[in-house]
Amino acid sequence: MSPPKEVDLIPEEQAILREWRELFVEHYTEDIKGLQGHHDNVYGFEVDHLLIDQKDRLRLDFHTMPTRVLELGTRVLREQFEHHLVQMRPVIRVVGFPENYLRSVDSLRMRDRSSLVSLNVKINDVSPAYGWLKTTVYECRGCGTRIEVEQRRARERESPGPCRICIQKLIEDGKEEEITRRLFADFTEYKFLQEECNYEDLQDVSMSQVAYNSDLHVLNCSTKVQIVGTVVDDLVGDVEPQSYARVNGIVRVQPIPDRTFAKDTRRTLSLDVLSVEPLALHE
Repeated sequence: MSPPKEVDLIPEEQAILREWRELFVEHYTEDIKGLQGHHDNVYGFEVDHLLIDQKDRLRLDFHTMPTRVLELGTRVLREQFEHHLVQMRPVIRVVGFPENYLRSVDSLRMRDRSSLVSLNVKINDVSPAYGWLKTTVYECRGCGTRIEVEQRRARERESPGPCRICIQKLIEDGKEEEITRRLFADFTEYKFLQEECNYEDLQDVSMSQVAYNSDLHVLNCSTKVQIVGTVVDDLVGDVEPQSYARVNGIVRVQPIPDRTFAKDTRRTLSLDVLSVEPLALHE
């Protein structure tokens, strides 16, 4: 797969990169060095939320735009892995969220979409592992230009638009009719490079809301208040059914399952799971 394109970052994102680098160097250098010689394809690297909270820019932006902050943090962590000769691909798993992130499943609303939350749950069921097409790679049949398109899970696959390089060449050659055909045709002039696409492993996790007392005794496990979460990469295969956990993640909005028409506007909430912390509860 072609390497990621270098894109100029705004000053705020440069500050995020700098603080992530400081965090890893100050607190996790020895942990990273200790991973030398491991040969797993992917490694879930736990980061304490308390350390994120000590950084001015991370404290604010991780709360307001967690997905982008984690993308930038992963870039820095990958550099640290490479610097210390660790061959695995890292995934940041933030743990130890403070209590103000703790929510009940039945309190979540559409206005909470894209928010960070922690949920105390019982894991009811875990689906078989499967995968999805996270990034597609295409090659223009005319000029050979390659383009990557980020996809959305559980949506129709998006294709690239007209090749800008070919369009520019047609403009220079004065081929107006060909330009019109390229712009308004109902097909693309690309070859789909299936083997060079980015795939991601995942599982769907069914969870029920749970309440417990100070003695870690389960008071209630609701069969009516449930939510589905998605675990990816290193968490696939690690979540056990019938266990109790504090699940930390990002609230997402998804189409209602099993609908057969594309324009249904009804939606349901789900959770993109960032980390799973076992709860030692007893019934």
